Amino acid sequence: MTPDDPETVRGDCSFCGETVTGRHALIHYETTDGDPGVWAECPSCGEIVDPTDAQ
Repeated sequence: MTPDDPETVRGDCSFCGETVTGRHALIHYETTDGDPGVWAECPSCGEIVDPTDAQ
């Protein structure tokens, strides 16, 4: 699967731990290091999260 595929796993919600996929992405961006980033809405709790930076 490609990063633009809605089924691509982007990471986990830092609030509830739910898996966040590409279909939940709200904003795609590029970090200062040139890496891709994403802000997404958790499908379970509805929080806006950076699923690639889950703690």
